[in-house]
Order: sequence, then structure tokens, then C-alpha cells
Amino acid sequence: MTTTPYETDRYQPSGFIQSDDELLSPDAAIDAELNGELEADEPDTDLDGIDEDSADENGAGSGKAKASAKPSRGLFRRVAAKTIEVQGATDTVRALAAAQLGSSDEVIELVTSIMAAGRMSTSPLGDIETIQHAIQNEPWSVGITATALGRARLKAIWTLLHTLGAVGTPAPPASDAKAGMAVAKAVNDLSEDNQLELIASAELLKRS
Repeated sequence: MTTTPYETDRYQPSGFIQSDDELLSPDAAIDAELNGELEADEPDTDLDGIDEDSADENGAGSGKAKASAKPSRGLFRRVAAKTIEVQGATDTVRALAAAQLGSSDEVIELVTSIMAAGRMSTSPLGDIETIQHAIQNEPWSVGITATALGRARLKAIWTLLHTLGAVGTPAPPASDAKAGMAVAKAVNDLSEDNQLELIASAELLKRS
């Protein structure tokens, strides 16, 4: 089938609802930094037993009166909420999310990887979207589009496809051209359930 639930506004298929668009951009979600979630303690005014006025006058202990930082309640709340969300996900969705982060799908490890993840320069879900766009709009170029992604990105897509059971071997063909064609065919054949699981894994990767 050629339905493409990962497509952006520029090429939305009929029946695709706008509210799902946020689920399709794990890069942006993962890139949400934990800014503003450290709060400073009050400075230590006794300077570990040194008189403050004396320390200021003589320069002694001037580096000791620094505020320390600690995680905020908001950060703890987000980690707890993400843990509950990961626990509630299906085994397949957890495996898909873990594959994208190179993490174990064990709940604690996966939550840790999600919360600690930085910006992903490319996403296998975004690359699947690119292939699906080609399938719908330029079917003659699908093999070229997939192959042009390069070996590393094809392997990342292949890992997700293998997790879904869409390809039979854990590694793609050695030839990039064959790998590209195989990936394009497998993406084209994804079931609606497969695509919903990919969307769910993108949601799971959000840190908020």
C-alpha cells in the first residue's frame, strides 16, 4: 500500500489528520532541551566556617560561595510520566523506539535513553517518509531515492523494518543498490498497523 502517514503538510494524503503531524517529527521532539529545569540553591553564606566579611576582604574562599544546582520537580515529573508511558507501550513500539536510539528496550534503559537523547541529524522515520513521498509522487525514482540515502541510513531503516517483520534478515544486502530497492519495496508493503506502530514509536521518543 502507498498510504504515507509520515508525510508533511506539503503532501498530505486524503484522510490524514493534521493533529497527527506532531507525532511524525521525532527530531524536533527529541531536540527539546531540558532548559529551565535546574534551580539554584541558596549560596552557602558561611563559606564552610570562614567569616564572610573576612573572606571578602582577604580573598580567601572567594570561589566557595557558589550556588549549586539540582534537578527541579518538573524534571522528576517528566521522567516519571515517561516511565509510565514506556511501560504502557507494546513490545513492538518499545523495540522500534529503542532501535532508533541504539538502546535496550528494557523500560528503565529506554526511558534513560529517551530523556538523555540529543538532536538526531537524521531520523529513520523521516527517511521512510521520504521514500513514501517518492512512492506516491515519483514511483519511477523510488529505488534511486532510497539508495541515495547511503549505507548507514539504509541500515537504520532496515532495522525498523526487521523489527516490524517487513524484511527477513537482520542486515540489508551488501550492495547499496539492492539494499535501496529492498527497502523501497518493504516500505511500500507496510501495513496500516505497521505504520501506526511507527507513529506510536515517534510519540514515545518525545521527552515531554
